[in-house]
Amino acid sequence: MHKAVIFDLDGTILDTLKDIADNVNLMLNHFGYPQLEHKEIMQYIGNGARMLVKRSIKVELSEGELDEKLAYYNKIYTSSPSDNTCVFSGLREVLFALKQKGYKLAILTNKPQMTTDKVCEKYLKDFGFDLVIGQRSGVPIKPDPTALLNMLDELDVNVNDAYFVGDGETDVMTAINAKVNGIAVLWGYREKWQLEQAGATVFAEKTSDLLSLII
Repeated sequence: MHKAVIFDLDGTILDTLKDIADNVNLMLNHFGYPQLEHKEIMQYIGNGARMLVKRSIKVELSEGELDEKLAYYNKIYTSSPSDNTCVFSGLREVLFALKQKGYKLAILTNKPQMTTDKVCEKYLKDFGFDLVIGQRSGVPIKPDPTALLNMLDELDVNVNDAYFVGDGETDVMTAINAKVNGIAVLWGYREKWQLEQAGATVFAEKTSDLLSLII
């Protein structure tokens, strides 16, 4: 039996698009850049906050200038109430069912650890996640498999006994790179063809599909 299910966060468990996009636009406005439609910002989510900010600004910046914009974005997002974020419909039942069946549950996201901890404390504390890992200094972000493999070591789970579930190309590639069972979800921020191009072969169209694919 597969013994662990590791989830991406944004677009997979939590619908964070409006809060992310609102704070990106606050950052852009603060520094005098044009604001963007939420649909466009959605396509920039998945490779970490630094890449999100860089893609949203769209002009060449020095590393120091990008650091400044990123720090401001992280500050306002982490301090915001994130009131528009929510758990995707049907996932509460899926998470409780997996936990009841004895699966270890974890989150691996490219969202900065401080912001990850805040939104997880607000929206996911009832589910008993065994590990919650966000972007942190010194550890490469997805699709590098290092963080995922480290998590499996800590959870004492073999790669063959683990699923990685996500909505983005980076999640698909992470599962492939780590040689774990990957499931690409279709309720998130990417279209099926984008996930197929990244190498996805197993898909969950609705949240309840996860149970039939895992258990």
